[in-house]
Amino acid sequence: MLMHHFILKRRKEMLVSQEGNLVTLINVFDTKPEQQQALIDQWIRFTEEVKDEPGFIGAALHRSKDGTRVVNYAQWRSDADFDSFLKRHGADFAQFGQNASRIDPHTYDVVYLSERAAS
Repeated sequence: MLMHHFILKRRKEMLVSQEGNLVTLINVFDTKPEQQQALIDQWIRFTEEVKDEPGFIGAALHRSKDGTRVVNYAQWRSDADFDSFLKRHGADFAQFGQNASRIDPHTYDVVYLSERAAS
């Protein structure tokens, strides 16, 4: 039950929203099927190290079923918080090249959101 409560609490913090000035980073990693899990493990270790950075809201990792991609979706409270994070940790992203043939990070604005009505 405690774990269920923890998941629900974290889930509420990761809601996609068009409100406010949230920074949404979507980072696509191209990889090989035999390297996909190593890349995921590496990203989880990195996220655990930086999760207490000012303004960090959360991150979600997605793996492709064919093993060729990992997608990171992360949210920051503001551009200033995200920029500060990049100044401190931007060089750390080079380590992901060990398990990714291409890294394609971009920040995005949420322009459309469709949610199922509560039932």
